Amino acid sequence: MKQQSTQLFLLLFILFINISPTRAEYLPVWEVRAGLAGMSLPHYRGSNSYSTLVLPFPAIIYRGERLKVGDGRIQGFLYTSKTVSLDFSLAASLPASPDDNGARRGMSRLDPTFEIGPSLISRLWQSENKKTHLSLELPLRAAFSINEDDLSLGDHGWTFAPFINIKHYYNHSRWELSLGPIYATQRYHSYFYDVSTEDSLSTRSVYDADKGYSGSRITLAIHKRFNKLSLIGLLRYDMLSNAVFMDSPLIERADNLSAGLVIMWQIAKSTRSTDHTD
Repeated sequence: MKQQSTQLFLLLFILFINISPTRAEYLPVWEVRAGLAGMSLPHYRGSNSYSTLVLPFPAIIYRGERLKVGDGRIQGFLYTSKTVSLDFSLAASLPASPDDNGARRGMSRLDPTFEIGPSLISRLWQSENKKTHLSLELPLRAAFSINEDDLSLGDHGWTFAPFINIKHYYNHSRWELSLGPIYATQRYHSYFYDVSTEDSLSTRSVYDADKGYSGSRITLAIHKRFNKLSLIGLLRYDMLSNAVFMDSPLIERADNLSAGLVIMWQIAKSTRSTDHTD
């Protein structure tokens, strides 16, 4: 059960990175893909301990007239115009065992989390050749953990992560850079950074996290499509200076670098195509 839930949340993390095309083009309405993903992620932001996983996965992609899935959101489900969209945004994190984390040794396991909520996307600018796009995205997400033993859910408040996004299309590839701050409620910060009386040690004092600023994040993603083969490379840099939880004894560093590589191969597709524009 634990291995299955770990795979589930890795796939959620992978599949919502991006499955949209590198340019406006005709693509199958649906595709079935087989993939292989490798990820190196910190146990939590501010941790010295990392999880590195390599897993195969299947993927079913759908591009309907209104409903589309990709770019970390479910598109066309709420509202879409030429300049503004209101979609669903998603995010996820992997579980972390205290046996593999010195700062949390003896504490309870961090279950995998997922986040879901609305995101307002404003398209601010595009170049004359339509190869470069600038947008502002405002995702507000509710956060939940899932217990790997009985699949029960835990409510961990909300996150708000506005960011500026720049997309550039070049030579059948897409380069994407995003930058923005992160804010979260006290319940969200408590899940990762609180230390209870029972968990306190001489080297790990009791701590109660506050709400507010959670640091900032820069993400670089490169998407390349070769007919049936798709590649996605991801680098993410978290900067935690001045975050409200920086004095937690569970914080071991002020920044984190995450990396990922996803390889997908198309094994089946629909005979009907659709004009899928980014």
